[in-house]
Amino acid sequence: MDYTVRHVQQRERSAALDAAEAALIDLGYQIERSDPAEGVITTQPIEAQAGLDSTRPASLSTRPKARRIVEVRIQNEDGATKFFCKVLIQEQTTQAHRMFASDRSGSDTPGDNTAINRDAATTSEQNTVWRTLRRDKSTERNILNAITERTGGEAGSELVPRKP
Repeated sequence: MDYTVRHVQQRERSAALDAAEAALIDLGYQIERSDPAEGVITTQPIEAQAGLDSTRPASLSTRPKARRIVEVRIQNEDGATKFFCKVLIQEQTTQAHRMFASDRSGSDTPGDNTAINRDAATTSEQNTVWRTLRRDKSTERNILNAITERTGGEAGSELVPRKP
């Protein structure tokens, strides 16, 4: 997946990481994982509406559940800090996954239908399957704007078709 990138004049990686985390919290996200050694922050999933504008409130429909996940990566290069941001909109596809699981297995032996093979010994969270639909680029830009304001620096922005 691509990232939206912002360059900021910031010297210390830890200060950049703190600014990114504070900006995400100010925007209403909860941090699920923060890894200072790798320079990665991931937020807890937030419910979104699949196939529509992700900022609209969820309503009753036949659409499957959807969620938004934010990942921010930080790199220091030549006296500048690069903030990489990716916001994924994902759709829950657990039912379709279960329906076609037997077709993918290539086996029709009776032993394949035991309770353990039907997810009996795992949690619903472990068994939930999510499919990435798209990126939310406008939210990526909003997050990077909030981070830039927090760092107090001037910024340059670009789309990068590679992982950092």
